[in-house]
Amino acid sequence: MTGSALMDFLIGIIVLCAVVYLLFLALPRISPDETFTQIAKVVIGVLALVAILMAAKAVLFGGGGALAFSLGSLVTFAIGLIVVLIVIFLLYMAIDFVAPQFATPAKYVIGGIALIALLYLAAQSLTGGNPLPAKFRLGGAITPTVSASATTHLL
Repeated sequence: MTGSALMDFLIGIIVLCAVVYLLFLALPRISPDETFTQIAKVVIGVLALVAILMAAKAVLFGGGGALAFSLGSLVTFAIGLIVVLIVIFLLYMAIDFVAPQFATPAKYVIGGIALIALLYLAAQSLTGGNPLPAKFRLGGAITPTVSASATTHLL
């Protein structure tokens, strides 16, 4: 165990606590249902526990499985959380103005979708990057390739 690894562990714990606290702070405002809130709390709690165990493993048993916590992930999560709250506020105002008779079901669906986006953002922040496997990463252009045998058939 090195001093650098121990400091990385402590920084990771602080970032982890901040992300979990921010999520728990925003959940009552975003989640449309108590069941959704409980599901989100369990998922974030388990994710945080696994992240702590993986960080401890990296410090105590040397490398392998360390998560890349950073201040950037905390700022990214906070920005995403603020954006989600603003969008929900604006959508709720629009729904109340345009179709008050459909406000309850529409707010339920919008709240559920916002909660999914927030959980994805929290997972991305807590795991130090994109939680999807490398071959399923979002972004980037898909470029077609033409093999040599395909071009000879065209001639």
